[in-house]
Amino acid sequence: MKLSKRLAAIEALITRQQNTIWDCCCDHGYLGMALLKRSAADKVMFVDILSNVMADLEATLTRNKKLRTPGDKKPEWQVLCQDVGSIKLDDVTNQVVVIAGIGGELALRLVQQIIANNSPESVKHVRFILCPIHHTYLLRSGLHTLNLGLHSEHIISDKNRIYELIEVSFKSNQTVSKTGDAMWDLNNKQHTAYIQRLLNHYNKMLNKDELYYQKVISDYQSLYDS
Repeated sequence: MKLSKRLAAIEALITRQQNTIWDCCCDHGYLGMALLKRSAADKVMFVDILSNVMADLEATLTRNKKLRTPGDKKPEWQVLCQDVGSIKLDDVTNQVVVIAGIGGELALRLVQQIIANNSPESVKHVRFILCPIHHTYLLRSGLHTLNLGLHSEHIISDKNRIYELIEVSFKSNQTVSKTGDAMWDLNNKQHTAYIQRLLNHYNKMLNKDELYYQKVISDYQSLYDS
């Protein structure tokens, strides 16, 4: 199956051969399967907490012989039906954790749990690729608090929706901005329309916590002054 623009953008960030790739909250597993097909890693781990979805995915993977490459060394895969935050990272030097398709608040909590549940040495070698469906300001703020550094950030337009694609690790010294720095093109109408949608949303939230949301609004408005 052809990947969506969102999943294709995530897949494109994995250019170097990895020891392990974790496709988390993987739903139908399209991303992980695409990575398996091109042998992007020695092992691809599919992780989601939905038992029926994971059972279907495991059956699909088992049937699909195209997911195995010819030759002696074949990429391995494993389906884990569990909370993403409880995964135990491998003791390897090149490892990617992809978390996509969920809200930024949950994505942040899962990253926090993965860091807490694994050794500093294991976490040091992990690159997180995150593509939430919303609440990116909260996610970015949390990544900054965790001292994760930015590798890259992108705006992805897919089926009339805009996504922020954020790539971070402890090996980068570049600060994660709460609103993003490198990804914006203010000459692009999709980008400016997205900023305006964010501003409209946070203006509606002012009555819930005026001090906090006014700061969020000011941060997004400052993008036009940079």
